[in-house]
Amino acid sequence: MNKSLSLYLDVWRFSAAMIVFLSHVASQKISGGLFWQTKAYDQTAVMIFFVMSGFVIAFVTEKKEKNLFSFSIARISRLYSVLIPALVVTIIFDYIGFKINPEFYLGGPWPFDTENLFTNYFLSFFMVQNVWNLGFNPGINQPFWSLSFEWLYYIIFACAFFLKSKWKYLLLTIFAAIAGPTILALLPIWIAGFVLYKAMQKSTSSECSFIRAVISLLALVLLVFFGPEIRSIDFNSTFIQRKELFGDYFDALMFCIHIYFSPALLKSFSAVLERFESYIRWVASLTFALYLFHRPIIQTVAAINPYENSHWLYLLALFFIPFTIVVTIGRWAEKQKYTIKNLLVSKFQSKY
Repeated sequence: MNKSLSLYLDVWRFSAAMIVFLSHVASQKISGGLFWQTKAYDQTAVMIFFVMSGFVIAFVTEKKEKNLFSFSIARISRLYSVLIPALVVTIIFDYIGFKINPEFYLGGPWPFDTENLFTNYFLSFFMVQNVWNLGFNPGINQPFWSLSFEWLYYIIFACAFFLKSKWKYLLLTIFAAIAGPTILALLPIWIAGFVLYKAMQKSTSSECSFIRAVISLLALVLLVFFGPEIRSIDFNSTFIQRKELFGDYFDALMFCIHIYFSPALLKSFSAVLERFESYIRWVASLTFALYLFHRPIIQTVAAINPYENSHWLYLLALFFIPFTIVVTIGRWAEKQKYTIKNLLVSKFQSKY
């Protein structure tokens, strides 16, 4: 993976997280509909995350994590370094906001389960809160839904890719059964990211670069302008709870096409990307924390807001407070993956 492509993917990572953030800010009860345009792309952003996750896993298993032990340690440390602080942030901010303004939590268009709090947090800690459409996300922090998908994809992939024993297919069947049909329905999108990386390794981007650049741009245009229309086509199924499944696949396909042909496009502005490399890497490092931290924070800010939701001081706080926490606690949490990784390696390496 060359530097310009790596930087471009980092731009997409942060952009996807920002779309999710802004789409939640866009709620009528939170901001009166500010940035309402982003609400049409919040699920698109998650599909981009799934594609990029598969892409990254293809890269690391080729270059770094070449056995089950190193892969497992890397995934666990990556997820839990941010997941645990995110759960703590959710508990604290939900408590403050609900204590001051419970009606804002119970009367909104968002699910807030007050009867199964322990169960929700317990299952979320092990990232199984959304298997079989359980929907037991922690507090107001609905973005946690995708972690069950991501976690099961890692496990299913690890079984398929690393295991060579006779237990391989039995374990695949067990984990597929645990995941349930909705998680499995989006698994091909994650796999598409893996295949995308492998295909790009074999691609000869120097051939017909103009045509490739046009195709890349066209896929992006289709994603932006037709994606929301495809999402309006309902997918109805008793077991698969993804009404926008057609849109999920369309968005993933267009994004894969865009990225596959993007090296021809990047020739035009690779110098710009490399000039701002340090800034791009820095904001990209905030992505996971921004995704998992923001929801309870903006809910609490809105719940205790004494002004109209269009007041500039409130809108400033709505952005300043979440980003301050993400840049401080979130950045600290991101760095803890190395601590967790070293701890796990020192404890288990001799046994494996």
